This record gives sequence, C-alpha cells and structure tokens, in this order.
Amino acid sequence: MGLIRWFTRNWADTTETTHHDIRPIDIELPLPEAFEKVRAAIGKLRLWRIEACDPTAGTIHATRRTRVWRFVDDIHLRLEPTPTGVRLQARSKSRIGVGDLGQNRRNLLELFRSLHQELGKV
Repeated sequence: MGLIRWFTRNWADTTETTHHDIRPIDIELPLPEAFEKVRAAIGKLRLWRIEACDPTAGTIHATRRTRVWRFVDDIHLRLEPTPTGVRLQARSKSRIGVGDLGQNRRNLLELFRSLHQELGKV
C-alpha cells in the first residue's frame, strides 16, 4: 500500500492517520512563544521560505522547493490553543502532480525535527 500511495497522493497531513509518524505536536508554551519557536524552526531549514503568517490567528504559510526540479510544496501550519499550550497541525501539499514520492511526508518530518531542536527536545 505504501508504494501505491507514493504515486497517487501529493500531500501529507497531521489530521489523517495515513502515516504513523505524522501527528500533531503539542507545545507547552503560550501561543505567542510557540509561534515564534515554529517561525525560528522554519527559518533554519534550507529551501524553505515563510510566505505569510498571522500570529493572532496562529497560522503560517511556508513553501519548500525541491532540489532537482524546483517544484514548490505549500506547507500550512495552524497553532490551536489547548489547556496546556498549543497543538501544531500541519499540511504539506505539492502544487503540481498526482504523486509526490513521499516528499510531503519528508517535508513535515524535516519541520518536526527542526522544531524539536528549537524546543530543546532532541
């Protein structure tokens, strides 16, 4: 099933149960601090760019270009308040094509690694 998914899906999303390693991340910080940590994590990633952000709404739109063909993937992040801080929901989607060969999943995993380093949870 995994191989078929590589050729028939061009997105990855924390709200779906398709990938066991792509889940929302709970951050035990107030929204303004968590928002800045997420922005800082994105800022450290090669090939990533923040296109728009709204700290009040807790949303960030970033893009990532693939290395070889320079395809653009859109990454939408949403920080939702929880009783202990915020929950990060994320979606990465290719602008073109039917299958992404797993790139959008790798985009989110790359972001999550950078965020964990930013939060000191290596």
